Amino acid sequence: MRAWVVVLVAVAAMLAPVSVVAPAQARPAVETRTTALLGRLSIPAIGVSAAIIPVGVTRRGELAIGRSARDVYRWRDGVVPGQEGSAVLAGHTWSKGPGVFDRLGRLEVGDRVVVGRNRFEVTRVRRVRDMSRNAVAALFSDRGPSRLVLITCGDRNNTTGVYRSRILVSARRLSRR
Repeated sequence: MRAWVVVLVAVAAMLAPVSVVAPAQARPAVETRTTALLGRLSIPAIGVSAAIIPVGVTRRGELAIGRSARDVYRWRDGVVPGQEGSAVLAGHTWSKGPGVFDRLGRLEVGDRVVVGRNRFEVTRVRRVRDMSRNAVAALFSDRGPSRLVLITCGDRNNTTGVYRSRILVSARRLSRR
C-alpha cells in the first residue's frame, strides 16, 4: 500500500510547512479536467468560502504553502477531493487578522463541508501536539474511500508566536451535488 509520507514542522506565526516524500513509484498526474472541477471549499458552519490553490514542495521537501490567509492549499500531486483516498487541505490561522481556518476547531461531528461538487460530513475534530511519522503519513493515503482532511495550526503562544498544536478535521464523502 502506497502512502504519502509527511512530517509536520513547527514554524512561528504561520501554518507549519508539511514535508512531503513521494513513494518510490510516482503517482500519476491528476487530469487537468479533474483539477478544473475542484471548485472552492465551503464550510457554512464556520463561514468559510475559500479558493483551493494547488502547490508543490520546496527544496527542503515541505509543502509550499503560500502566504494568503484567506485561501487553502492542496499538494498538487496528492489526492483531489472526491477521489479515492484522503485529500488534504491546509490553511492558515492568523494572529494578525482573519485566517481561513481561524474557527476550524469549532466544527462538530455532522457539520457539512463542500468542495466543488463533493459534499463531506465531519466525522472527527481533534487537536494534536505530537504525531508519529506513520500517523501523519496515514493522513495522506491514496487508498480507501474518498475522505477529506483539513489542517491548521492551533494553540498559539502569544509570547513566542509559536503554535503548539495542529487542528485536524476528518470528513467522509457523502455525495456529489
